[in-house]
Amino acid sequence: MADRIIFSLLLTIFSLSCSLGREVPSPPYIVKQPPTDEVLFQVESGGETDKPFYIECEAVGEPAPKYRWIKNGKPFKWQAYDDRISQQPGRGTLSISKPQDVDLGQYQCFAENEHGVATSNSVFMRKAELNSFKTTQPVSLTGNEGEPFKLTCEPPDGWPKPIVHWIYLYTSGGFKTINSSRMTIDPEGNLWFSNLTKSDVTNNYKYACAATSPFKHEYKYGNSVLLNVVSTGVSAVSNKYEPVLQYVSRKNTVAYLGKQQKLYCIYGGTPLPQTVWSKNGKPIISSDRITQDNYGKSLLIRVVDFEDEGTYTCEVSNGVKEAKSYSINLKVYAVPYFTKEPERINAAEGETVEFRCEAGGVPRPEIKWIHNGKPIAEAPPNPRRRVESNRILIERLTKGDTGNYGCNATNSLGYVYKDVYVNVLSLPPEIIEAPKDTQAVDGQDVTMICKVLGAPKPSVKWSLNDRELTGGRYHVQNNGDLLITNVQFDDRGNYTCFAENKFGTAAEKAQLFVKFHTYITDGPEDYEVAAHTSATFRCNAVSDDSLDLEIEWLKNDQPIDFEEEPRFVRSSDYSLTITQTNELDSGTYTCVARTALDKASANAQLIVQDVPNKPHMEGVECHAKDATIRWKSMGDNRAPISHYIIEYNTTFTPETWTAASNNVPATDMSYNVPMSPWTNYTYRVIAVNKIGKSLPSGHSDVCQTEADVPYKNPDDVKGEGDEPDNLIITWTPMPKIEHNADKFHYRVSWKRDIPEAEYENQDITDWKVKRFVVENQPTFQQYRIKVIAMNSKGAANVAPQEVIGYSGEDHPVEAPSNFTLLKIQGPKTALLSWNAVDKRNVRGHLKGYKIKTWSDISSPMHNEIQVQGYVTKALVDNLDPFTRNYAQVFVYNGKYNGPPSETLRFVTPEGVPEAMSYLEAYPLGALHSNDPSKSATSAFLLTWKKPEKPNGVLRGYNIFYRPIIDGTTNSRLARNPQINGGDVLSAKLSGLKPDTNYVIYITARTDAGESKEFYIERKTNPAGFSAPPGVPDFDWEPVKASEDGKGTVRIQWKPDKNSNPGSHFIVKYKKEGEPNYEEVQVLNDDFVEIPGIAQSESYDFKVTSVDGDHHVDSRVKSINIYSDGPLIKANENMATAGWFIGMMLAIAILLLILIVVCIIKRNRGGKYAVHEREQANGRHDYPDEGGFHEYSQPLDNKSHGRASVSSEPKVGPESDTDSMAEYGDGDTGRFTEDGSFIGQYVPSNMKQLGPPSITAGVNNNALATYV
Repeated sequence: MADRIIFSLLLTIFSLSCSLGREVPSPPYIVKQPPTDEVLFQVESGGETDKPFYIECEAVGEPAPKYRWIKNGKPFKWQAYDDRISQQPGRGTLSISKPQDVDLGQYQCFAENEHGVATSNSVFMRKAELNSFKTTQPVSLTGNEGEPFKLTCEPPDGWPKPIVHWIYLYTSGGFKTINSSRMTIDPEGNLWFSNLTKSDVTNNYKYACAATSPFKHEYKYGNSVLLNVVSTGVSAVSNKYEPVLQYVSRKNTVAYLGKQQKLYCIYGGTPLPQTVWSKNGKPIISSDRITQDNYGKSLLIRVVDFEDEGTYTCEVSNGVKEAKSYSINLKVYAVPYFTKEPERINAAEGETVEFRCEAGGVPRPEIKWIHNGKPIAEAPPNPRRRVESNRILIERLTKGDTGNYGCNATNSLGYVYKDVYVNVLSLPPEIIEAPKDTQAVDGQDVTMICKVLGAPKPSVKWSLNDRELTGGRYHVQNNGDLLITNVQFDDRGNYTCFAENKFGTAAEKAQLFVKFHTYITDGPEDYEVAAHTSATFRCNAVSDDSLDLEIEWLKNDQPIDFEEEPRFVRSSDYSLTITQTNELDSGTYTCVARTALDKASANAQLIVQDVPNKPHMEGVECHAKDATIRWKSMGDNRAPISHYIIEYNTTFTPETWTAASNNVPATDMSYNVPMSPWTNYTYRVIAVNKIGKSLPSGHSDVCQTEADVPYKNPDDVKGEGDEPDNLIITWTPMPKIEHNADKFHYRVSWKRDIPEAEYENQDITDWKVKRFVVENQPTFQQYRIKVIAMNSKGAANVAPQEVIGYSGEDHPVEAPSNFTLLKIQGPKTALLSWNAVDKRNVRGHLKGYKIKTWSDISSPMHNEIQVQGYVTKALVDNLDPFTRNYAQVFVYNGKYNGPPSETLRFVTPEGVPEAMSYLEAYPLGALHSNDPSKSATSAFLLTWKKPEKPNGVLRGYNIFYRPIIDGTTNSRLARNPQINGGDVLSAKLSGLKPDTNYVIYITARTDAGESKEFYIERKTNPAGFSAPPGVPDFDWEPVKASEDGKGTVRIQWKPDKNSNPGSHFIVKYKKEGEPNYEEVQVLNDDFVEIPGIAQSESYDFKVTSVDGDHHVDSRVKSINIYSDGPLIKANENMATAGWFIGMMLAIAILLLILIVVCIIKRNRGGKYAVHEREQANGRHDYPDEGGFHEYSQPLDNKSHGRASVSSEPKVGPESDTDSMAEYGDGDTGRFTEDGSFIGQYVPSNMKQLGPPSITAGVNNNALATYV
């Protein structure tokens, strides 16, 4: 600051000299001077190197000032000290090369010339010293473990006041500064122990007091102490002391403005007391200026301000008895300081000048005025000068008023002084620093320079483009500069600075250019990342086009050196990426967009979080059945610790660490864990935060426990046989840590759960064994079981749990009876019921029943339904519609299925078809209308396959379509007409828009309803597309004949799907031998019926595929229809025709029946089997006779009526009578529609089930039970 003042003043004098062509007279002005308090020097002694020091004094003025000094109020002749003291040339600064004790004193410098006398600060020169400690022998002291303790230090005298330390002074000669949360040094140098521990005992070291000088950098050792700590014999958990006051600051403490202040609150106790500070009843939040020191035992105010006054309270507690508190009333004093400083004044004759001087301080300072180095009261009288407490006013100046004036503000703590002058001149205006062309950005403040001198002081005015500037955003400064705030683009132009006084005028011009300001469009955002990952900050900015833009990155306000830090990468888009982040990368990152005129910045915080540092294991306290682990956190790495994990290992599993507790609170630094007997434990601690787990701490010492009986019995005891004649008892083996002593074994006990049964026992000596098999037991009996843990100390100290178990299961021996169809509820569902099986015949745990179903069209292998528990009714929903279904039910236990019930047979009604699985659409050519006002249409040829499961008689298909125009799906349309007939597998879908996407849907239908939709999406051909079609083909069939001998032929168009199919087709036909074809054009279908075809005559048919002007014919086929017999489809092989196969089968069956009857009559002479009929009439005396027994008496009377015990379907016994009418309704000769001869046949032991008739497609007179 002083250098700036000198430069400014020299520049002013130089400018004045140049402008006037001569030296401008000026009183002296002090630019360098000593401080107001003291200067320390060091005297050479004991071989120390002398250190010269300086007392500064330098002034400017015209003519050049001369210097003189006073010491202790008397003139100081420095020349009398030979070459030890000298004054620097051209300055008043004293250089003392070899300081001595006689140099101590109060010094002050005066600089004077013919215009005035300038006075410097008065400074006291003091000797810096540090005396030695008194020589004493080491003192031996003894304290009790857990109690507070004090070591006293008697520091040596010195100036400045020595700084006291306590150190460990090792016997080897080395030393180490003490830094512990339990030890605190008070301002008098005493060392306070909050509590003593065994680690405080001096083994290979001593406690020593040391002092250092902040000026001389000396380090001296003093009195030393040997310390012994007496153990109390009480565990650390029980050895507790309430907080005890050791040292505190005075109740009324004074702090000094701008200085550092420390408030002490030192308490001892066990556990270590914790201190909480508050001010005026409110908690103190630590900041850069106020923070806790000495582990909370002191409060440090780094720079004292008046707002720090108040009552400070420390509250101390350690969980023992009541908390303690102490309050300190802090008062802030201040040495004087200027609130309004006097300034140097250049003025003209006749003007009025004023010096103002105002100062603050506590106590309130007194202001005194100095004139040319003497009190104002001693100055020559001047009637035009008025002196007041804080100002001096001089009116109607004359040349003789030139001189120096000083203001001194003093209180009991010190003083502040400033020396200025008034210089009376007569000068015309002179612009000594003219305005220059200036560039600025909008929104910025800019100053147009115009330094003006003159006496009297010139008035300065500014104009923009010849328009005078007054007020608003334009401010003319006292020195003539123009300040423009919040520059706008309208401020561009020519500026003129005009200065004027009574001796003349002066003017200078310059231009101002305004650019667009720089701003950041995309700034960085706060980032929180896990360590070892990447973090990226983005930054984009915009500036004026005429300015070069540079973007740089700062970390914590310091530029980032990208060459030194390869992990920091700046991309071409100015983004900053930090790879492999670590905790030290945390901080504030600033993006600075800079041009030559301005800059913009944006910052963001990066927090790099890592797993915690591994905790420090403090120790473990071992007890009989538990242990207390103590540890200390070593840092959370910016992610708060959520909890701790305590792990242990034992001699049983030395390589395995097991969690003793997974969720120890983060605030705990000790934890109690249980221990099992007969085990050696070692512990470690892991800290956990949101990033993950820390490394484990070091392991603790070993805790060893004594042997005892087991504390538990095996878990998960069960009894369940795996064979019908055994019982298997299982349990979970107990790990060795639960054995609690040697000779560990299990005692397995079991007995039948019947009265008077006694337990049988078996000892298992191998602790790894987990099962025992009891052989030769009755099938599925209930048992009571228990397993006891035992060792050399005895049985477990808890009673074993008695559990119920069962011996092995066997096959059930009974099938469910009365298996009944209650109701057919739909094509796939039926309600069935049965009678429950006797529990004794289940021979195991009754799990439920299984129902197996199959049909004439499906396999019985996989259709099985399970019914849990004792339910005897079930709704079966997996039947096949419109066919004969079969069902069986059987019981099952935990291992086996029982025998099946009798087989139910029933027919399900017609259902809805399953969804179709195939549909294809072939785009056809565009069809152009003869009406020019109508646009062309397009079409698809659709083909499909029948559904795999029609579930009834297919009646036809429904086709719908939906156009997709501009990505929007429109309403759905139906093809008209829809498809009738289940055998139709193709159709033409016409009337569509060319070059359009369509969604096409198809469903199959029966009388029961429609199937689910199947759909595809296809696109029609464009309207302009036209090409020769591929060669078509066609199928034909006669569909009906009329009484006039004419018939109708159906022609099915089969276009070439592998090339262009065309748009439509034409049928051409003629009688054989005729020259001309008749033509029928078909536009909207893929078939047509041609009537009027004469029977017994041959016709030539062909079809033509059409696409625009292109026509392609198929090959010609000859067609002939007949008047009698069935109508044969064209190209059909008679050997494979259905009517022919049916007729041949009927003939074969009739011939077979006739042959059988003839053979029986020939071999038996009419004695065919009437055994059952006569037996029913009471005859039982059949003689033994030869012949074929299958035609005499039954093979096995017992077999009649017996239900099948197999789970597979069985057919009922076939009748051996030769009369089918015996079992029918008398109509034995009726032919069905297909010409077959099948009578109604229901065996006597078969239940009649299902509806009385079957829908179309099944013989109405048959129940389909002839199997």
